[in-house]
Amino acid sequence: MGVLGLLLWAAWAAWQPPVMRAEPRPVLQHLADRPGEASELWRVVSRRMIVPKAAEELGQSLRERGLPAILIAHQEQVELHAFDDPRSFDKREDAVAARNEWKKAGFDAELIKPDENFGVALGRLYMVAYAQQLQRRLDNAGREFTYERRLVLIPTWRFTFAPAPYAEASALWVQVQAMGVADPVLMRESRFHAMFGDAVAGAAP
Repeated sequence: MGVLGLLLWAAWAAWQPPVMRAEPRPVLQHLADRPGEASELWRVVSRRMIVPKAAEELGQSLRERGLPAILIAHQEQVELHAFDDPRSFDKREDAVAARNEWKKAGFDAELIKPDENFGVALGRLYMVAYAQQLQRRLDNAGREFTYERRLVLIPTWRFTFAPAPYAEASALWVQVQAMGVADPVLMRESRFHAMFGDAVAGAAP
């Protein structure tokens, strides 16, 4: 396996699946380092983004490098890590007072109204690393809190490019990988359409 093959394999191994769960749905079954059929087309696909600003910034970076990216707008299930004050308040002013206590302690607390009562949310996070950081802070604060993990459906964004023969797609993968922020993968066009064919919105704005 050549240097390019090793780089492609490393990117595949590091790419996160769309859903974090105990038995994740496979995103890419394998990443071949051989082109296969001469007529076969390939796609470069960036990592998933769940923050609109991150998608905008990556799109801008791609345009500045003269790379004609295509936006993939999708709805995906992702794992949400929810931290809350365990108390429930009948009166809004009591919930506001509790929220202010958390804010004074350095937490980004917000009022919520999950039912007829009020509550205080301490964090809604999609990345495990950030959830672990918040949990450590809460543990160190010595205050009671609740934690819930659940799947939610949210908008996501990726970038792809026009399909190309393997050699051209591989060269493009190297360009995008060198940016250091896109974490791209290389996949067959047939695989791409099976996963994202109904979600391609067009050229990045």
